[in-house]
Amino acid sequence: MSLFVHFIDVGQGNMQVLIFPDNFVMVYDCNINEHNEKYILDYLEKIMPKKNIDIFVNSHREADHMNGIKKLHSNYPILNLWDTEVSANTDAPEYRSYMDFRRSMGNNVWTAKPNFYHKNKPFIKILNGEREDSNDANEQSIVLHIDYDGTSILLTGDTNAKVWKDYIMKESKIKSHILLASHHGSKTFIDDVRDEKNYYTEHLKAISPDVTIISVGKANPHGHPHEHAIKFYEKYSSGSDQRNKIFRTDEKGHIKIELKGNGSWRLT
Repeated sequence: MSLFVHFIDVGQGNMQVLIFPDNFVMVYDCNINEHNEKYILDYLEKIMPKKNIDIFVNSHREADHMNGIKKLHSNYPILNLWDTEVSANTDAPEYRSYMDFRRSMGNNVWTAKPNFYHKNKPFIKILNGEREDSNDANEQSIVLHIDYDGTSILLTGDTNAKVWKDYIMKESKIKSHILLASHHGSKTFIDDVRDEKNYYTEHLKAISPDVTIISVGKANPHGHPHEHAIKFYEKYSSGSDQRNKIFRTDEKGHIKIELKGNGSWRLT
């Protein structure tokens, strides 16, 4: 019995599919467009154990984390939606499409709050979500820590150094075997703008992952992943059996990790 996590190659964006031993399916973000639609749906057809998604988690309302949700829903109906209730670029067509879908979900929408455990799967914990004293959508990304029988994974959305330093590090235990690099490998994860001299790395030391996965697109205009972020991910990731420390979707395509429990995992 294992928990499988698929890091879908969506280009410059993010999407993970988590398949639990009981075939419970959680999808964290999506970025499906006319260029990658067939590539992604063909892969989903191979891995999905059933024809619906139990929970879709929108880490935050930016296009590369929610684009194509209606297309996903038309192929695999989404039963429940986790959302932050935090606005982003309301003029974007992807935003309007997402909000139209969100309204169609009616009462099956849940507002993500920090320090919440999923009632039916107590090893799923939300470490970050809507925060009253922030107006930054990235900063309020839903962060999930999932521990499967002693093997854990951390999904970080586009969270920045500030929210980790001010809140998450003080509120939660964050040690994880597998880390999804925040914001596609952007340096915002380590660059607290309030400190002009030093990069912030206390959270990376505490997470101490075996490997870091970067979901990123080829030749993107944002310069992701950033060279300084890569340096610190390499420094604080201990490495897989092959001594690899970082795996990138722009280089490897889809990445599958099997969480076996007791600290054991396998990457393909």
